[in-house]
Amino acid sequence: RCAQVCVNPPQVLSGEGAERHLQRLRQAALAAGEPLPEIFLDPTYAQATHFRLCTLQVRSREGSWPLRGPLVPDGY
Repeated sequence: RCAQVCVNPPQVLSGEGAERHLQRLRQAALAAGEPLPEIFLDPTYAQATHFRLCTLQVRSREGSWPLRGPLVPDGY
């Protein structure tokens, strides 16, 4: 049951994974000039979202290959 809820490949591939929702909430708070909710200040959250290796995979019907650089300053 947990695997059905936590990992949904079609949602993840379309940018609708759980981490995207959290990132949007964080960006909304920053854009509004509001203090960040506690979850975003937790060291565990920072560690869990610090991806040194970008393995982004994006499907394209047009045959193009979108490129993306490192997600963090010390990444590749």
